[in-house]
Amino acid sequence: MFLRKALLLSLAALLLALVAGGAAFAATKAAPAKAGANVDTVGVIDIDEVTMNHPKMKEVRQQMSRLAQQKENEANAAADREKDTAKKAQVMQAKRMELVQEQQKLMEPIFKDCQQAVREVAANKKLTLVLNRAFVLIGGVDITQDVIQQLAKKK
Repeated sequence: MFLRKALLLSLAALLLALVAGGAAFAATKAAPAKAGANVDTVGVIDIDEVTMNHPKMKEVRQQMSRLAQQKENEANAAADREKDTAKKAQVMQAKRMELVQEQQKLMEPIFKDCQQAVREVAANKKLTLVLNRAFVLIGGVDITQDVIQQLAKKK
């Protein structure tokens, strides 16, 4: 149970890190926008939706769930061998960190695929900048579904 919460928190942290780097994540190699450029050269994307709709995400979620269960079992077994509560806490923290690192390794290819798909769609639509929808109040061309379709093509 404890490691499952850690799994959810680490997923949230991974997505938050991706959101925080939204502009950098989705920047294209297109020419810089000229002063007074049309707002339509800015794309917006719901990166969470794109990530969750990645063709391999279901499989990765299953792997992460199995991994969380494995780490939880390992942590409980190791903690049961310890008498000192401080050492038990250290063991649990170490297993949480292992879980987060392994989850990041599992998610890395998903993030790379998403980034590549965003770049391709942005280039095709001649967008000079793509931002995470969470940072945009008004405007921009929503390319979320286009990116999801681009990922589906590469299945």
